[in-house]
Amino acid sequence: MKKIISILFIFIIATPVLSIDFKNEEKASLSTHTVMAELGAVSWCPHCPPASEKMYNLSKSRKYNFYYVTLVYDKNPIAQDRGKWLNDVYIPMLYIDGGYKVVDDISNFESEIANAEKRDVHNISISVSAEWAGNGKIKVDVYLKNNEARLYIGHLRAYITEIDSRWNDEAGLPFHYAFLDFAINNYVFIPPNGDAKVTATWDGNHARKGQNFGDVQKGNIMVVASISYWIPFIKENPWEKPKPNKFIAQLTDNADGFKL
Repeated sequence: MKKIISILFIFIIATPVLSIDFKNEEKASLSTHTVMAELGAVSWCPHCPPASEKMYNLSKSRKYNFYYVTLVYDKNPIAQDRGKWLNDVYIPMLYIDGGYKVVDDISNFESEIANAEKRDVHNISISVSAEWAGNGKIKVDVYLKNNEARLYIGHLRAYITEIDSRWNDEAGLPFHYAFLDFAINNYVFIPPNGDAKVTATWDGNHARKGQNFGDVQKGNIMVVASISYWIPFIKENPWEKPKPNKFIAQLTDNADGFKL
């Protein structure tokens, strides 16, 4: 199993806007929000192909309100940064809603996503859109609405992912929704019953950690955005050794995705 070795923090404040038109989404009747899931994996792990296939099939089934990204640790140091935040040591590992649940048993992936759909969350709406700017560049807009009567401070992340990854798993099949880089990784302040908009142009030719993803292809991109409440929780990974197995979790309140 793989030890993860780096961390990245980027803190920027969002700009409030006056009004937002949110796109319609089909919601399950008991769903409180759209779940965000992150699958930790490496290319040489014999247990990762079944986990990757499970998540991809669940996503295609459209049975649940969720988006997911795959963190391919051994291929992308930016994914390693996110893994370090989660203190992920063993793979495959599924982090649901920013660490609300950590699942190491593939047979429990579906049930835990279904359970997370019903958890109590802050009433925050999120909508993401993206525009191909050419030459490996993508313009990303995230719209947020605070449906509560108190100030909301959240951590907004917009993940650039490849639907069919450039990286293959141990079975020789491409990972899906493989995380390349953050287009947005900011703290946002949304006034009571107010709106916010965050815009960024991601340049794959100059990704973080010296990575170059300028060869990304239109039609194979999913931008996944999540908003998490800023107050951290101490959560625990499901293993006894090594210690410490705890990590700082910011629990996701909502998520959205846009295929480009």
